[in-house]
Amino acid sequence: MTVLLFLHAFPLDARMWQGQIPSFEQAGHEVIAPRLPGTVPDPSLSSWAARILELLPGDFIPVGLSMGGYLAFELWRQAAKRIPALALADTRANADDEAGRAARDETIRLLREEGFDAFWDGLAPKLFSSAASESLVDEAREIAAGQPTENLVATVEALRDRPDSTSTLADISVPTLVLVGSEDALTPPGAAKEILAGVSGARYAEI
Repeated sequence: MTVLLFLHAFPLDARMWQGQIPSFEQAGHEVIAPRLPGTVPDPSLSSWAARILELLPGDFIPVGLSMGGYLAFELWRQAAKRIPALALADTRANADDEAGRAARDETIRLLREEGFDAFWDGLAPKLFSSAASESLVDEAREIAAGQPTENLVATVEALRDRPDSTSTLADISVPTLVLVGSEDALTPPGAAKEILAGVSGARYAEI
């Protein structure tokens, strides 16, 4: 049985998948959903991928959302022969540009100097559309607030310093689903279509 590896978005953890995991398990799939970056606040996607690969038995299908998509690209680079398919949701292949890196640095400053509330107040409007329910936003905030500050900072550093995966796209030779929300402001459909254009035979779905 191939394992489904659910890789969550920032600044959440594996609890964001609680609505999906039971359905896949009932369908007979084994699902593993790690909390990133894990017990060690390591600011390196490469290290995260290496630790995951040590724990996973056999083949697996990464299902990466946003940050999880960045990690899926790294897993592919390290263990392509173990990955029979990919699902990439609301993510992008390119690295941060200069402005993006500066924004990450400002996020790190907020977390260290002003705390979680200031960080969340700046991020939430970018994560959720005006149509998002209050309960959904509150649930996400609760999950994010449960992350240690050092883990949040290390994660932002890992995102800021991640490699450009654009050249990796041409190497992906397995069935790939590229999924995106039409109102996603952080990783819009244009970013998803760049992945689609780079991965031969990929399938695109927009919600």
